Amino acid sequence: MPNTMLKCSACGSTRVAVLINGKPYCTYCGSKILRTHLIRTLINMQREGLITSTIKIEEYADS
Repeated sequence: MPNTMLKCSACGSTRVAVLINGKPYCTYCGSKILRTHLIRTLINMQREGLITSTIKIEEYADS
């Protein structure tokens, strides 16, 4: 049986913790991808009027 060790698709780390769209990611890179996706989703929801504009999502997008 071959030794197939997964590596993070972004940084190459062997400490893979999650698969996103079928690609392996470590905790650090996976959390960056999820954060970016969630912020983009919230900005779109705010633009469509589904959430109030009192929440300053743009502040999180820059960090």
